[in-house]
Amino acid sequence: MTARQDGGLTNQPDDGGNWDDFISDLLVDVVDATGQIIWVNSTQAECLGLSPADMAGLNIEACYAPGSAEALRELFGRTLPDGFVTTLELDLAGQGGRRVRTLARCRKILRAGQPCFRLIKLNLGHVGRAYDDLQADNELFRRIIADASEAHWCIEFLEPVDINRAREEVVDQIFANRSIWRVANPAMMALYQLPNAGEFRSFDVRLYWPRTPENEAFVGQIIDANYHIDAGISSDRRHDGTTVNLENDVRAEIRETFLYRIWGNCRLVRPPAQTT
Repeated sequence: MTARQDGGLTNQPDDGGNWDDFISDLLVDVVDATGQIIWVNSTQAECLGLSPADMAGLNIEACYAPGSAEALRELFGRTLPDGFVTTLELDLAGQGGRRVRTLARCRKILRAGQPCFRLIKLNLGHVGRAYDDLQADNELFRRIIADASEAHWCIEFLEPVDINRAREEVVDQIFANRSIWRVANPAMMALYQLPNAGEFRSFDVRLYWPRTPENEAFVGQIIDANYHIDAGISSDRRHDGTTVNLENDVRAEIRETFLYRIWGNCRLVRPPAQTT
């Protein structure tokens, strides 16, 4: 291959056939400083439903998703030394709007004496699609929890709890081990009557769920129910210091013999109405 034919790929091994096989597994293009594609390998062109001739001369906006094209424009606009290398997550835009998620290695090179950027990309394929699905699921679950009228919470133990210990030791660890509020939806924060909900996750768990005889009994019930309990009563503290009783449905994440998270939904327990 000449430098012109291979898009600036250099330092090939002596066995050119093996090198060709290797490169044919990757998506490669060379883009000049103005954002115009000046060379592309057949693998990338075919992946996007085009030919190399069709792609040569196109602006990056024609072949990259908007966010990726913007990231490349920002990179190209910087003053960078020759040989500069960075790694980017880039999405290509195929025919019919099909998106191809890639992991790209971008290197600044000289081609015909002009500064260019060579982008060697690995098509993430199934991994990329699975990542997209996880992102979509995560966003959906966040919306469901955030919009729920019932309070939802999750306590994450930064120091996992060893549930193989004696019952009283497990209770002690649940209160003593470092933990944070992993999730607390607006309905939960309303129960605590927080003036500034945005700070809630930075507060110590014990500030609103203190260690009291009532809460030790509540944790004991969770343990006795094998960390799966409905309608367990906890004694919580609101922001103004008043105590409220909450009815909780609790579940847990246990891996091997360690408790990593407990979560649930809860409701305010109202005192029975007075009769005359």
